[in-house]
Amino acid sequence: MEISQHRLADLLLDLVFLVEKDGRIAFVNKASIQTLGYEPEEMIGRNIRDFVHPDDLAKTGAEMSHVVSSRARFGFENRYLRKDGRSVHLQWSAHWSSEEQLRIGVARDISERKRIEQRQATLLALSTLAQNAHSLDELFAAFDAALRQLIPFQGFAVLLEPGPQLVYHSGTDSAPATDDWYAVPMSSATAVTGQLRLQLTGAGSLLMAERDVLQFAAGQAAAVIQRFALQSELLHSARHDELTGLPNRRLFQDRMQTAIARCNRNAVGGAILFIDLDRFKDINDHFGHGTGDKVLQAVAARIAGNVRGMDTVARLGGDEFVVLLEGVAARDQAQATADKITHAIEAPLALDGVSLDISASIGIALYPNDGASIDQLMRCADQAMYLSKAQRRAQLP
Repeated sequence: MEISQHRLADLLLDLVFLVEKDGRIAFVNKASIQTLGYEPEEMIGRNIRDFVHPDDLAKTGAEMSHVVSSRARFGFENRYLRKDGRSVHLQWSAHWSSEEQLRIGVARDISERKRIEQRQATLLALSTLAQNAHSLDELFAAFDAALRQLIPFQGFAVLLEPGPQLVYHSGTDSAPATDDWYAVPMSSATAVTGQLRLQLTGAGSLLMAERDVLQFAAGQAAAVIQRFALQSELLHSARHDELTGLPNRRLFQDRMQTAIARCNRNAVGGAILFIDLDRFKDINDHFGHGTGDKVLQAVAARIAGNVRGMDTVARLGGDEFVVLLEGVAARDQAQATADKITHAIEAPLALDGVSLDISASIGIALYPNDGASIDQLMRCADQAMYLSKAQRRAQLP
C-alpha cells in the first residue's frame, strides 16, 4: 500500500516546509496550524519571508542562501510570527534538493525552551543588577530594560513607602493607577517598601512564570532599598552625634576644610564659636544623666535655631558645641551671633517638672586672623572659651 509523502508529513508534530528557490512555499504540513496558527492553504504560494520575524529577516536570508548552495544546515534558530502576532522560536534542519529544485526544511518549536532560558537569564540579570546597583534610579531603569526582554508591557513604575511616592515611571503618559496596572509589593520579612507596577499591553495578562519573575524583581528591589537605607543610616551615624543629631567632630572638620577653601577662593573671612556649658556636671549629679541628655538636646536645638542655614553647628562631645560661621568679616559680627546663642541658652528650661538655669561660655576665633588651619582655629577658640569662662566665674558673688 502506497501512502503519499505529504500525508505522512501531516502526521509529524514538527513543521515540514518545501520552499522554492525564490522563497515561495510549495508545501507545509498541518503542524502549521498548531505552531503558527495558519492552515497550510493560507501559507502555500506565499513567500516564506512573509512569516519570519522582522528582526530575523537578515540572518534568515543568509541561511537560505547557504542551503540553496547545497550546504545542509542543522540547528539554525530564528523566530516566526504566528497568525495572532505572537512570535515563535524555531530550530531548523534544512537541505537543498537539486532534483526537485526545492529547499526542504524541518522546524521544531523551541519556544518553551527559549522562554525557560530567557527566564533564567532575566533572573540572573536582575540579581546581578541588584548586587551592582549604585543608586535606585540606576536600579529601576536597569530592571525596566531587563524585564522587557521577557514580559511585554507598556509602562513600568515604582512607588516607595511612605506615600506612596512615585520614584520611577517609563513607557506611558498615563499615571500608574491600581485599576489597570499589575502591582507587586516590594517587601521583606520586616517591612513593605513599596510596589512595582506594570501596564500590560492591550488586554494582556501575565503567565505564572512571568509573575514569578516580577515577584523576584520586587524582592530584589526591596533588598536593595533596605541596603541603601542601612548604608545611609550607617553613614549618618558615622558623621552625626547620636544624642543631638548634630554633625560630630569628623563631619565638622570636613566642613571646616571645605569652608576654608571657599573663604580663600572668595577672599572672605569666617569664624569659629567654641561653646561650653557652665556647671553642667552639677546638673548630671543632681538630676541624673537622663535629664542631662535632655538638656544637651535642648541646648543643641537652641544653638541651631539662632544661626543661619549656611552655618554649621556640631557637638564635639560632652557639653562642648562648636559653630562654623562663613562670610564673617569682623569680630563684632561673630560676637553678635555668640550673644544671640548665649541669650537663647540662658532662657528658662523646664524639664521633668523642674526649671533649670542654663548658661554657657563662648570663645571666638576668626579666620584667617587667629589661625590659617583647623587646629590653630580650634585651639584659639578653645582658649578664648576658657578665658570667657574664667571671667564669668570671677563675676559670680
